[in-house]
Amino acid sequence: MSEPEEELELQALQRQLDDAFETTRPRTGFEDELWLRMQSSRPAPSRLRDAFAGFFQVIREVPAVPAGAVAVLLVVLIGVGTVALSGLGRHGGGANSSTAGGANLSAPDAGQLYAGNFGRVPTPMFNNGAKSSTSAQPTAVQGASGYSGPVQLTWTGKFDLTISTAPVFRYREPSTNESDQFASALGAVLRTRPAGFLGSYQASDYTLKVRGTVQSPPSSPAYFIFSSLSMPPVEAAGATPQDLADIFLAQHSLQPQWSYTVAVDSSSDPVKVRYQRQFQAPGYGAAYLVDVNGERYGLEVDLSANRPVLASGLLPVSIDGADYKIVSSDDAIHAALAFSSPAQPAAATPIPSVQLNQAELVYVLVPAGNHSFYEPAFMFSGKLQVNGQTYVKRILVPAIDPSQRTP
Repeated sequence: MSEPEEELELQALQRQLDDAFETTRPRTGFEDELWLRMQSSRPAPSRLRDAFAGFFQVIREVPAVPAGAVAVLLVVLIGVGTVALSGLGRHGGGANSSTAGGANLSAPDAGQLYAGNFGRVPTPMFNNGAKSSTSAQPTAVQGASGYSGPVQLTWTGKFDLTISTAPVFRYREPSTNESDQFASALGAVLRTRPAGFLGSYQASDYTLKVRGTVQSPPSSPAYFIFSSLSMPPVEAAGATPQDLADIFLAQHSLQPQWSYTVAVDSSSDPVKVRYQRQFQAPGYGAAYLVDVNGERYGLEVDLSANRPVLASGLLPVSIDGADYKIVSSDDAIHAALAFSSPAQPAAATPIPSVQLNQAELVYVLVPAGNHSFYEPAFMFSGKLQVNGQTYVKRILVPAIDPSQRTP
């Protein structure tokens, strides 16, 4: 083959190679992406050094840059360099550093496990009786049903708790304006603001008083309707006391807006119709609202014959809730038995013994200034006899885990 022919063949091969490489070249932008990867894999000090070198090269090439602009750029570069050296904002620090950083940012404090939106809530106070008292004389509470004297306690019941959290409910302390609005909706007008009340109001056939939260003993915001002699009887043939109370409440737009059960005490005059408030605890069911003695409450209408003489109930307030961790049933039982009085010497008056055999989740008021709480508690109870009279001993213990409560 002559030299010109070899030259032509080499040129043909070169064109084929050029065509091959032309069709297999990297995709658009690959070179830029590769350069960025190479730069990001370099040590941070090297990248920072190159950045400063490039910056000062620009300054040398453009000497007319104002001094103020140079200072601003220096501050920016130094800040970027500090971030790069500290490792903040990088995702290539390995699994360990990434996991640790995420835990520090998102994990709650150990004491805030299962904490609700209200933070640590105040601890309720109960009237469980004094352990150190030597008097065994009974103290009757609401119809001689409760016993607040010292006792020796044992647990003989069964308490299987299937929930680990329960809601806490919070309300804002009602104002005089809200009290006035409540009274106005009933058709009563403001007369005075006596001490201890948000207002005293007058209607055509009754006097209305509205009260805020009472700190001690804890009492919920409430209203009281005192009938005048002009209060007409409720006319309903064959009506039961509950029917009469229902009609009276409906006539005055005071029907309870919460869950309840009704208990009627007709042992004396007036007859008392009690609407016992309940809170709903998911996974458990209805839990009664009780006072410091364990007595249920909510709303009450007192009837003399078929004429209402007194009505008192919880003042309507806006309530929000949050779930909180609660103690186990075993811990609750141990807390209840801690209220048992020590054994007395043989010469001393014997202290009654009570076998606690009932346990239930209840709710109690815990006043706390501008915002107060309805918190879950456990109520243990058992019957005893003193001087031939049957009483019920109730022991209340907080349900919220101690880590979620203030001392």
